[in-house]
Amino acid sequence: MGRKSHKLMPWMCGKCKAGFGSEQATRQHIASAHPRIHRCGIYKRASEMDGPDYDDEPSFADRTIAAQMAVDAGEPTDDLWLLGR
Repeated sequence: MGRKSHKLMPWMCGKCKAGFGSEQATRQHIASAHPRIHRCGIYKRASEMDGPDYDDEPSFADRTIAAQMAVDAGEPTDDLWLLGR
């Protein structure tokens, strides 16, 4: 058996930067691996944090294509600046 990759785990030890699947697993790691460190930080990766969902926001490429299609169709658009106009 190989070692499990901890690079993409959502929780991270503040001392050795090892990743873990849960906050409790991170706390257990700190207690066993770093017993002399008090108040060692526990971090949650930014990609795993709750917050506004930006997936619905169109990319600049999508907006540029839509602007070019609007210009070709003779329709008004607010994204002419993306076309350099």
